Amino acid sequence: MLLGLIVSLGAALVPTLIYVLLFYWADRYEREPLRLAFVAFIWGAIPAIVISLIAEVTLGTPLLQNPSALAADLMEGAVVAPIVEELAKGMALLWIFYRYRQEFDGVLDGLVYGALVGFGFAMTENFFYFVGAFMESGWGGLTVLIYLRAVVFGLNHALYTGLMGIGLGMARNRRHPLARLGWILAGLLMAILTHAFHNLGAGLASVSLLGFALSLFTAAAGLGLLLLAVGIAWQQERNTIHAELSGEVGALLSVEELEHLTGRWRRPAHPAQRTRARLLVEFANRKRRLRLRGPEREPELPGELAALRAQLAAAPEQA
Repeated sequence: MLLGLIVSLGAALVPTLIYVLLFYWADRYEREPLRLAFVAFIWGAIPAIVISLIAEVTLGTPLLQNPSALAADLMEGAVVAPIVEELAKGMALLWIFYRYRQEFDGVLDGLVYGALVGFGFAMTENFFYFVGAFMESGWGGLTVLIYLRAVVFGLNHALYTGLMGIGLGMARNRRHPLARLGWILAGLLMAILTHAFHNLGAGLASVSLLGFALSLFTAAAGLGLLLLAVGIAWQQERNTIHAELSGEVGALLSVEELEHLTGRWRRPAHPAQRTRARLLVEFANRKRRLRLRGPEREPELPGELAALRAQLAAAPEQA
């Protein structure tokens, strides 16, 4: 029994840490503050799980009266759970989005924060599922479930909440409140629908292989979407850096620095160079926000830009 608990904990924890590092690595220069990354992960791992359990038990109890066990399972898994869980996970994203808006620049930031929340949620959920599988089916059942939940579908919760993060990232620099709200709701809806499709397939897998195929298709499509979103976000970052810093060449940075920042994916090897690159990207992002939203909506931006300019002057380019 003890060994089963240890294996279940390791199977939930180790893949999660690998996935988290990969997503955190995806943000090339201006990586999210560790404190906010930690908050996002922990929110998914504990409060979001608790909120979801309470809500699903409360809303799912009437479904137990359904004479069809399959219908009740499908209703709870494909309707109740996606709505409840994505709302619970999304609370952390909304809090970061509004409370720490200076650390939320766009799509890539939203995707990273969303993925972190999702990974935290998946880690805790997987642990309980693994323990249950070991108690019911022994090592054979545990091995199969670890492969399915930690490997085949290991990115699912990151995908769901990452979609809402993408919506928040798209909303970040919109001027009109309705446009911002529209993107946020679109991201949440996509998270719920993708989650629902996977759960529907998983629920139908017991009676048809088409159900399992639907879950596999959802996972594959989700992974493709995540990779596409990261690629688009990287290109958008390059475009922003080039557009906002080209006029600063000779004053704030050199031609070589600009070419390095807008070139293919790579991070400076020297810590001082990484710090300078981060400051330059922060400067470009804030300059873009000032241009798009104006000082009347974010009056703190001119002061932040002046402070960043002073920091960059005090941290000259390394040879």
